[in-house]
Amino acid sequence: MDELDLKILYYIYNCGPVYIKKLSERLQKDFDTIRTHIKELQGIGYVERAGGRIVEYKVGRKNKVTKHLNHTYYNLTRKGRQLMRSMNNVDINVNLKAPYKR
Repeated sequence: MDELDLKILYYIYNCGPVYIKKLSERLQKDFDTIRTHIKELQGIGYVERAGGRIVEYKVGRKNKVTKHLNHTYYNLTRKGRQLMRSMNNVDINVNLKAPYKR
């Protein structure tokens, strides 16, 4: 697992489900590069396609934003969340701007 894989996992862990185009914008990497890394992470069980038709993002403690899934969104699996919790002291430099408009 390389640095870009960790950045992808870190972003999804902190911001919630995201689609590849938005992830490539946030990480400033090529679309095909991000797609390749997502497929690899999916293959080893850290990332999965988000199910359902609606995704909700928590905004603060009481508010949430509801978004219709009009792209293929990816989310962390249980294994991916456990990995990110175990790496809570690692400093990863990622633009954590939310994947939805505010």
